[in-house]
Amino acid sequence: MSVRLYLTPVLLASAAWSQTITGSIVGSVRDPGNLPVAGAEVTLTQTGTGAARLLKTDERGSFVFSSLQPAEYSLTVRAGGFKTVERRSIMLSASETLPLGDIALELGNVAETVTVTAEGVAVQTASAERAGVITSDQVENLMVRGRNVMSLLEILPGVVDLSENESIDRNWNLAVNGNRRNTSGVSLDGVTMNQIGNNFNATVSVSMDAVAQVKVLMSNYQAEYGRMSGANIQLVTKSGTKRFQGMASYFKRHEQFNAMNFFDNRLGLKKSPYRYNTWAYNLGGPIYIPGKFNRNREKLFFFWSQEYWPIKTPLGARQVTVPTELQRGGNFSQTLDLNGRLVTIRDPGTQQALPGNIVPASLLDPSGQALLKVFPLPNFFDQTIAAYRYNYVFQADRTSRQNMRTLKIDYNFNPHNLFFVNLSRHDDRQTGGMGLPTSGGTNWNQLIKTFSTQGTVLTGRFQRIVGPTLINELNVGLNRRPERDLYSEEELRRNQRGAIGFKAGQFSKDSNPLGIIPNATFGGVSQAASLTTEGRFPLDQDQTIFSLTDTLTKTYGAHTFKFGFYADRIWRNSSRTVPFNGTFDFGRNSNNPLDTNWAYSNAIMGVFNSYTEASSRPFRHYRVSNIEWFAQDNWRVSRRLTLDLGMRFYLVPPLTERDRLVAGFVASRFDPAKQVKLIGPALVGGRRVGVHPVTGQVYPETVIGAIAPGTGEPANGMVVPARDAAYPPGLINNRGVHYAPRVGLAFDPFGKGRTAVRAGFGMFYNRQDLSGVHEPFSAQAPLVTTPIVNYSTFSGLLSSTGLLFPQDVLGLDRAGHVPTVMNFSLGVQQRIWFSTVLDMSYVGSLGRHLMWQKDWNAIPFGTLFSPSAVDPSNPRVTLSPAFLRPLVGFSNINMREWASSSNYHSLQVSANRRYAKGFQYGASWTWSKTLDFNDSDTEAVSTLVPVRVWNYGLASFDRTHIFKLNYLWDVPRMRFANRRLSYALNGWQLSGITSFVSGQPLGVSYSLAGVTTVTGSPTHGARVVVTGNPVLPKSERSFSRNFRTEVFRPPAVGTIGNAAKNVIRGPGINNWNATVMKNFKVYETVRLQFRWELYNAFNHTQFSGLDTSARFDAQGNQLNTRLSEFTSARTARQMQFALRLFF
Repeated sequence: MSVRLYLTPVLLASAAWSQTITGSIVGSVRDPGNLPVAGAEVTLTQTGTGAARLLKTDERGSFVFSSLQPAEYSLTVRAGGFKTVERRSIMLSASETLPLGDIALELGNVAETVTVTAEGVAVQTASAERAGVITSDQVENLMVRGRNVMSLLEILPGVVDLSENESIDRNWNLAVNGNRRNTSGVSLDGVTMNQIGNNFNATVSVSMDAVAQVKVLMSNYQAEYGRMSGANIQLVTKSGTKRFQGMASYFKRHEQFNAMNFFDNRLGLKKSPYRYNTWAYNLGGPIYIPGKFNRNREKLFFFWSQEYWPIKTPLGARQVTVPTELQRGGNFSQTLDLNGRLVTIRDPGTQQALPGNIVPASLLDPSGQALLKVFPLPNFFDQTIAAYRYNYVFQADRTSRQNMRTLKIDYNFNPHNLFFVNLSRHDDRQTGGMGLPTSGGTNWNQLIKTFSTQGTVLTGRFQRIVGPTLINELNVGLNRRPERDLYSEEELRRNQRGAIGFKAGQFSKDSNPLGIIPNATFGGVSQAASLTTEGRFPLDQDQTIFSLTDTLTKTYGAHTFKFGFYADRIWRNSSRTVPFNGTFDFGRNSNNPLDTNWAYSNAIMGVFNSYTEASSRPFRHYRVSNIEWFAQDNWRVSRRLTLDLGMRFYLVPPLTERDRLVAGFVASRFDPAKQVKLIGPALVGGRRVGVHPVTGQVYPETVIGAIAPGTGEPANGMVVPARDAAYPPGLINNRGVHYAPRVGLAFDPFGKGRTAVRAGFGMFYNRQDLSGVHEPFSAQAPLVTTPIVNYSTFSGLLSSTGLLFPQDVLGLDRAGHVPTVMNFSLGVQQRIWFSTVLDMSYVGSLGRHLMWQKDWNAIPFGTLFSPSAVDPSNPRVTLSPAFLRPLVGFSNINMREWASSSNYHSLQVSANRRYAKGFQYGASWTWSKTLDFNDSDTEAVSTLVPVRVWNYGLASFDRTHIFKLNYLWDVPRMRFANRRLSYALNGWQLSGITSFVSGQPLGVSYSLAGVTTVTGSPTHGARVVVTGNPVLPKSERSFSRNFRTEVFRPPAVGTIGNAAKNVIRGPGINNWNATVMKNFKVYETVRLQFRWELYNAFNHTQFSGLDTSARFDAQGNQLNTRLSEFTSARTARQMQFALRLFF
């Protein structure tokens, strides 16, 4: 039977980065003489379901309930000769070791009961980790504009919220304890929600109404938690209980409820449309058949939740220029420029003006005509308004339908076998022609399509209670997220070559199986509509993550041992954006010998400036496995001292492509003998042209700097593991097993459970994300190249040979270190008045082996000052950077290395009172400093200046002070003789979040009139010179002056300036969010709630941006009179109204 039970969840689910979310409740039983009571019978009962566990105290009077689902519990203690003690309302959060302290028994009869209701936050005397919790009361009653529960993490100490969410968002833009935003792991009932693509997107969004609580393990947490090096964020969904309970709600937002932004009001603008409607409901309870199955309603339970957002967003009126009916037929007799003057159309062969500005039928190209006919006809003809700038006006809309569903089933087979399964699904469909994730850069509704995602997280957990001291947990689940482009056949036909009659070929037809028309631009035409298809269309990619976790817990005397492992397998199939359908530039160009003097006439006669097409269309299959295992001991050395000791082992192999089809630059593989040469500039017959350095062949000026055909190897130094078995398949070495020790202590100096001294240290490792770090390597030379054909025609396209230009390339440091974070803390917790726990702690974090990016092909300082840099065809200018690179044939060679580091130190103070007697509050203050070299994995650091000099400084997410206050208050009820008056004036609640946050560190940029380069390097600029302290006292600041502008001077030519990367701070935050709630009692167990939510309730103008661009004249005088002036403001007051029915 037990074997079948273990197999059941495995068959039902497959998991991704499963983590246990269960906690423990510990305590001891003492007699009136403060001596331990051994053999006392302790019963722990889950309040909602009635599930109970029983054990007896050991010889020290201690008890430990392990592997408990986060929920509300009651505890009963019975012992002969003593009264029965019952503790109620014990709230256990995820992954918490909750100390109940000493439970004192009174002499008497066991039939007598002493009942105590738990109140307030427990002092953490039984574990050492730094953690925070968002309670169910906070989730339900604190406002979140985008209904993204992750936004509530801002109220915790050590958290920097870097975004303002307006709508449903799968992202979290949080920096926790000085860590980068892609280092935090988010799980749903123990299974990761992280999207492997970037680590700060979630596979699904979950309705706030489905979330019971959020637990955040922030620093030096136990060895059983791994995978990411930052915070471990655990979302716990609600479960059904013995009673049927549910909720239905409607939220409404509209621009008429909002105040005007400061700058919009200043400019006299109207309010932008701002309309959201949110519907949600949930229901939970027992599954039973009266008199036959689950008669006591304590075995099988369900919880169902759904939230739906139908959104239509007007994108505003757009104006573009499209070809006229006459132009589509070759008649340009009415084609005028911006000055209203006739544009002369020329014959591409003779360069003579065409009679009557009409293209003869012999010069018309059917493919060119077909492209122009893709556009709609003009619909706006009033040139007194358009002034020849546009002729087509339209209104664009984007619709979005977000549907979030959660189903959770809990089944208690018997007291020893417990199981739950949770299925969460998030369907996201965004329809429109512009502004979608995969719409490309088209500026009109070229192709209406739907970007569809269907994120799924499936979780299963089976718990086997072998005995009172031995428990096994098996966690399994599935994380899957397909992304698709959906479109109608009609929309597709409007964009297919065959359907419109475009017959000009392309080099690689296999890359374009749907026959999508080429991209096209029309330079010289005012506000010209373009043809653009996103380079992954039709998008069809997905990720699937499967894993398995098993944890064995053994209580042995004062020790609680845990052993476990975790394994996962990741599949991600994705494509890269490349011009698979080809891109034409039809723009007017006097250097083009075939130019007809107008973009539309070029197109209709089949003439183009350039054509670019990717040599292949990469679709890659990424795979990686991960194995971690751990051992830990929670050792209660004495009643006052607890030690957390553990070790986690990581085996983090590199991510690889299934067919090893990735390419990266490797310096040791670069052969100077195979270095290419470039087509150089020269004067021939007084005209600037390009000349082949070996053959002397003459080319048009536009190809100067291209790789000369037949010279060297264009992919010199590029390694493709599929073609080089000696090189690692993922371009980096497998570093083998990594060791992560975790140690901590919790000491109760007075033995009363009211004070705790806590300290800890932990080492953590982080897996790199895929999209920004690894995926770009799939579309590099020689796997994908983009040759350019210049100055040709449709008929001559396929007989042309395109030229390659130097491109940016990427490389990975083969050593391949795993990003590592060491964090540590030392603090004191103290229970003070009003059931409040005060926590004061030092928290630090050190990041090592973090990724940065360096340009190994940077042009040295002073190069542009050298006579060798002068262009021989024009002595007044220098050669283009392509000729000056150390390694000719490449632009930037961006090497991604694991050599960066970060440092974070903070004082974190918090005071928390959980909801009791109608009041709850939490306050936190963080005083911190974060220093680093770069803020994200792919941010570049200097190659020419020592990085400690140029790049080390305050992180962009450093905030010196963060103060957060959150509260929930039930306004006291008053007695009125008049029932109607009582009904109106009672039942009110107030809640809110108040924020005071320091501003973001900022640098000051500059420009210097008459100087094209200060450093002599086109790849590395200088910074301003700072001659004094730029910080102004607050009493001297104004709208137009926020820092001392006079202390900034331009750098002298040949220097690099002296400014640090950040020299000032932007405006801080002073924000008050508040909610007013009125509850109406409908029936005994039914209430209706009206909510009025105010964001920035007092409409306090909070400026967010500064003008930091200094502009100097040739004498060094400041020209920017608005330097240091406010340039933007955060959101003005917004209001949301809601009705919620609870039953």
